[in-house]
Amino acid sequence: MSKKIDRRLALRALVFGTGAVAFGRVVAACSDASTSDRIAGPGGESTSNSSKPSTPPTDGDEYVPGSSPPVDTGNAPPTLPNQSWEARARQLEDDQKRLSGPVFSAAAPGRWAGKERSHVPEVKFGTSGSYKRATVVIQHVMGANGLDAGTPDAAADAAMDAAKPDAAGDAADAGDAGDAGDGGDAGAEAGAAQVHYITTIYLRAAVDGKDTVVGLWEFASTDAAPPTVNFTLPAGVTTVTAYESCTLHGLWKTEALTVT
Repeated sequence: MSKKIDRRLALRALVFGTGAVAFGRVVAACSDASTSDRIAGPGGESTSNSSKPSTPPTDGDEYVPGSSPPVDTGNAPPTLPNQSWEARARQLEDDQKRLSGPVFSAAAPGRWAGKERSHVPEVKFGTSGSYKRATVVIQHVMGANGLDAGTPDAAADAAMDAAKPDAAGDAADAGDAGDAGDGGDAGAEAGAAQVHYITTIYLRAAVDGKDTVVGLWEFASTDAAPPTVNFTLPAGVTTVTAYESCTLHGLWKTEALTVT
């Protein structure tokens, strides 16, 4: 009689254990299916962010082809060195180095690859009387409000800081030389709102063996697009490098260009 009871207890234990294992498998399967439903789209493809390919920003929304009436800085070469120009250029370059590293260029656009067409300065050389002139144009929008595709990050706010005049008011002081235009407004507007435009265009060249800012112009966001400026070059300058500062995409430059 005792042996029959022991066998019955053993059989019940075996049945109970088998049922528990089966139930655990069903629960696990349901859990896997639920997880799959959460991460898969209608076609069964994962919708996890990790599977989305990253799309580099393009410049189609800020590229402005053609030309606008150029700002004319005068028919005579500037008096150099111009300390306000030097201070403004140094501020932009220091901010760029601190926030983004090297100045962006066609060869090294950094995180803004794809935006070269609208940011790398275009330069044409000509002659006025006995002086060489450089016309610089940036094929870029002026005064567009808000962030464009690919820019809503800290870099955008940081780039705007680079457009602000420093405490000494160097950008505004550039007007004393007749070449700053509305420079004071340009920096103030950039700091007050996320207005997308080119704040500054300037040229660097070797003068008497020293790297010198040989022309600088500050723009307001309401100026015509694309921003264009004519610079009269000092005598003896054989190469120039053109720079521009964008409120959202930092400081850009050309390679060293031979004056022709």
